[in-house]
Amino acid sequence: MASSYRTLWISDTHLGTNASRATELLDFLTEVRADRIYLVGDIVDLQRMKARPMFPDSHISVLNELVHLGDRCTEVIYVPGNHDHEFRNLAGRHICGIPVMLEAIHTTPAGQKLLVMHGDVLDGRIRSGTNLEAFGAAAYILLSEADAFYNRLRERLGRDYLPIASAIKHRLKSAREYIARFEIIAAQYACERGFDGVVCGHIHKPCIRRIDGSLYANDGDWVEHRTALAESADGTLTILNWKFDRVEVESLDPDLANAA
Repeated sequence: MASSYRTLWISDTHLGTNASRATELLDFLTEVRADRIYLVGDIVDLQRMKARPMFPDSHISVLNELVHLGDRCTEVIYVPGNHDHEFRNLAGRHICGIPVMLEAIHTTPAGQKLLVMHGDVLDGRIRSGTNLEAFGAAAYILLSEADAFYNRLRERLGRDYLPIASAIKHRLKSAREYIARFEIIAAQYACERGFDGVVCGHIHKPCIRRIDGSLYANDGDWVEHRTALAESADGTLTILNWKFDRVEVESLDPDLANAA
């Protein structure tokens, strides 16, 4: 029986690239149900497709499933990111019945307001006054595609998935500093705008924590981590991690389990 949630947030699926784990995402969407699903940017990687056009059947199936869910009992909301930013021109309109928004406001069962955005709008603020830089686009693409190729070989050999891209980034001091600064500034940004917290994607690092009283939640990605953020009926937030043929709920600090 499929697991059911009040809300799901999914981002950074990067459909249209070799790095996307579309087959596993489709399995996840079959296993997990929600009253509302936010697609929080970088769903279709139009940026990468301009250089290397591709869109396998499994990627089409993911889009078909999202449209199918929207046609049934699930409210699906699309907030484009920087890799699919062209769709921001359609804000206020619908794609196959799915509304497109530059950002969204989510209300928790407790009545708190969470800002839902991809997160790339903060890039300038994160770098301002510092020497921090994100991974170069070309280097990141090569790293992600090497990860995908390596793990396909491991899968054929019957071995477990090994997230080499995540491991490399975790060991780089500049990457760790950039992620930490992103989390702080995202929480501050939401607070400045009068929200109780923020839900975003963009940096491919799943996380739920409070920063100076403001909730910061990142749903992760479907390139490296295969994660989504879920909200239960009582407002509890958890990170769902798809592993092989099942969903695992990542352990959280007890104080964050009811963060919203």
